[in-house]
Amino acid sequence: MEKRHHPRPELTTWPTREAMVARGLAMNMPWLAFVNVSFALVIWLRNTLFDNIDAFYQVSLHASLLINSAMLGIIGLSAMLVLMALRHYRGIGAALLMLSAIWSVCCFWFIVYWKLPHAWPLYVILILTAITALYYHLSGLLCYVLPLWLALPVASIMLNHGVNIRFATLWLVFTLIIIFGRILLLRWFDEAWERNKQNQMLIARLDALAHQDALTETANRRAMEGVLENAVSQQKSFSLIMLDVDYFKLYNDTYGHQAGDECLARVAKALKQSVRTPDDVVSRYSGEEFVVILFDCSTEMAEQVAARIQDTLRAFAIAHSASKVSDCVTVSLGIAGMTPGLSAVSYTHLRAHETAANL
Repeated sequence: MEKRHHPRPELTTWPTREAMVARGLAMNMPWLAFVNVSFALVIWLRNTLFDNIDAFYQVSLHASLLINSAMLGIIGLSAMLVLMALRHYRGIGAALLMLSAIWSVCCFWFIVYWKLPHAWPLYVILILTAITALYYHLSGLLCYVLPLWLALPVASIMLNHGVNIRFATLWLVFTLIIIFGRILLLRWFDEAWERNKQNQMLIARLDALAHQDALTETANRRAMEGVLENAVSQQKSFSLIMLDVDYFKLYNDTYGHQAGDECLARVAKALKQSVRTPDDVVSRYSGEEFVVILFDCSTEMAEQVAARIQDTLRAFAIAHSASKVSDCVTVSLGIAGMTPGLSAVSYTHLRAHETAANL
């Protein structure tokens, strides 16, 4: 029985650090929202879960309605944050600030007026959750953590009618834990970004190998067709020179295939020396045929490039005793031009100019 091989997952890379951060937000924001919604639901359903706790703490109807409205606001903001992260919308920092502000006011109320000890752990859990989910997104992290972090000492001062040294010490230690914890987490993110850049370089090298002709070190036919398809789809103007080495079969028969390969490599070198800029594409079309793509190039300028190719080959003086037109290697060239507005197949039917069948 033939063994089936499971394909390996494709390597994920990000073009920029911002794109990597956006991916992190899309992955982590649902968890941050889940934590916020979970606590909001517990508080919203407090009278059901804790046997009419509002009556025990003598909470007025007005205060109860305000708290319930705040919890619904937290649930709504959490859902909105997930949507914004997944769709890459702007304004995440503002939404996080609003969410944190609601929590800060509610927890302050729970501590100062209701004397609930459970509000302190809620502060800590919310802050640590934000550190874990947003450590790589500094602005969003500050928007969420700062209101909660500042509300802690304010609640302590109001509760104790002054500064409590023990609380101040714990608050300072907790602050250091937050700062150094983020630094450690950020190191992992930075290392992941460095690996991502290395992966991008590796993929670029592999892509170059896949789109490069090994013999002539020019673009191969696959790459050339991709360039032409993109140019036509984007309505770019270009000129195209297609050339063929004259009597190349006789060259191989006379000098051997290894010499033929060296001849093609030298022809390719002549082409690369004759184009205008590195943006011009030199491609090996097949066998002894080459294509040169010149973007934003008029037919007259393309003819100048073709003439330069002839001059360069003449200077190279590659011997070809079996040629029926010259003692050196010659090429036949044709020039075509494309202007915006033509269809994707029209460039193959453009008028061609036979510029120099022989040198």
